[in-house]
Amino acid sequence: MEARQSIDLRVEHAFEAAKYRVYPETPLTEVVDLMVRRGARAIPVVGEQYEVLGIITTGDALKRVLREGPGEDGDGRDDREVQTARDVMTRAVLCVSETQPLVDAARMMMNRDVEQLPVVRDGQLIGLITRDAVLSALHGSRDDQDEREQD
Repeated sequence: MEARQSIDLRVEHAFEAAKYRVYPETPLTEVVDLMVRRGARAIPVVGEQYEVLGIITTGDALKRVLREGPGEDGDGRDDREVQTARDVMTRAVLCVSETQPLVDAARMMMNRDVEQLPVVRDGQLIGLITRDAVLSALHGSRDDQDEREQD
């Protein structure tokens, strides 16, 4: 019965509405500022119709900062100012639908070793789902089942 309860859960039961998103032309410094100020671990990059084009994780941003260095480049120009979200984003982004079973999303996260996935409706970004949220939802469904069995 426990497995059945978990299968009934959908992504819509655990995802968080998108708070932040950027466009491909958004300067990297703005993206990093947003991540640092808001404590966001990932920022989706969207097109004009809010379709997911990519995602920038803290790991992506940190790799770029370490590779480029924190200061100016050789010609006196601050290279971080000209870099955009498009330059840093991961383009191959796995997305999930809000109606997909939560266990499927969990398996995708584990198989692809990703911390979170964009959630889409009709091809448009509506939110993100994290491993933490999936674990909480699945664990909560187990606790609910345990309580029913004790009654």
